[in-house]
Amino acid sequence: MTVERVLPTDRAALIIPMDHGLTMGNLTGLHDPAALLERLIHAGVDGTLLSPGLAARLGGRCRAGHMSVTLTLDYQLWGDRPGTLEHISDVFAVCSVARARALGADAVKLLMPYGLGRRVTREVLTLAAQVADDARTHALPLMLEPLWMGEPLAPEEHDDVIVHGARVAVELGADILKIPAIGEAALTQVLAWGVPTVFLGGVKQDDPAALYGRIRRGIELGARGVVVGRNVWQSADMDVSIAALRDALAHVTPS
Repeated sequence: MTVERVLPTDRAALIIPMDHGLTMGNLTGLHDPAALLERLIHAGVDGTLLSPGLAARLGGRCRAGHMSVTLTLDYQLWGDRPGTLEHISDVFAVCSVARARALGADAVKLLMPYGLGRRVTREVLTLAAQVADDARTHALPLMLEPLWMGEPLAPEEHDDVIVHGARVAVELGADILKIPAIGEAALTQVLAWGVPTVFLGGVKQDDPAALYGRIRRGIELGARGVVVGRNVWQSADMDVSIAALRDALAHVTPS
């Protein structure tokens, strides 16, 4: 097992996910996944996240375009009407690690949402533990994404939640951590564990300059890359957004 296919050793990784349709439906910017993928390949993006269905259709093109594929294994049930985002009430697997391996995935990924009630937390942790075992069996790196999805928290409290959630992910067997851009003190704690860490982009921002600044500082401290979707393919100019991310990533070369 190696994470280098997903996170190159000579540069910070630029990963543009395309897996949002699995739980969020036909989002603006994802109406034509194949066309979007061609643009990402042309831009030299390092990798993407795909659902099982898109991996079956587009995985071969990713490999031909020298992009890694991290396969999203889980589904978050937001409501009983497709396209409606109410409140996550259940989390469960929709793809096995064995299937991900057969689809040619370079890694697998699970969301670890907190703040949705103890039952959902239990489901999440149980699934993560099971997938961690399967990922070892099939020699695929596991990316875990601890995320606070409860009521808004003060910045320091939020950072503390992410640090502790990330530590749980490490204890369960995460090979890659995917976290929000957090404060320097909190990030220093996470990076001290030696687990490759990437930042997520989150919801689309009207002024992403602050996001780019946090990414830049995080890379300087030792983070290994970014996973940014909506702030790229929902931006007014995708090429400009990719260029801005490349600039934020280019200041330090990972050791």
